[in-house]
Amino acid sequence: MSSCRPLTGKEFMRVVPFVLLVGVAVLSLLVVITLYVVWSRLVGLDPTVAREFTSLSGLRRTLLALVSGAVLGGGALIAPSVPVGIAAIVMLAASTFAALMAFELVNGRQRTDG
Repeated sequence: MSSCRPLTGKEFMRVVPFVLLVGVAVLSLLVVITLYVVWSRLVGLDPTVAREFTSLSGLRRTLLALVSGAVLGGGALIAPSVPVGIAAIVMLAASTFAALMAFELVNGRQRTDG
């Protein structure tokens, strides 16, 4: 039989940075997705990555979300400190946005040239 006991002070202090880093990661993911869709529409491009993601089946989307969550949670666990973890999350979000936009620009250029 498992016993449910409240967290001690030390255990709680280990949970707080994890929750903070996962929260920052989720917010940065939402910001990147929003910027990607809005900016690609402003520039006149079709957000093909978002369209391909929505065309996936429910099971594949769920699996992709679970894998992404596991990676974000694992990254939050191995961060040596909260500031380093936040800096890594922000850099990852910025590079992901840049990669998505570069992909869409190249993809849009290939459609107009070919």
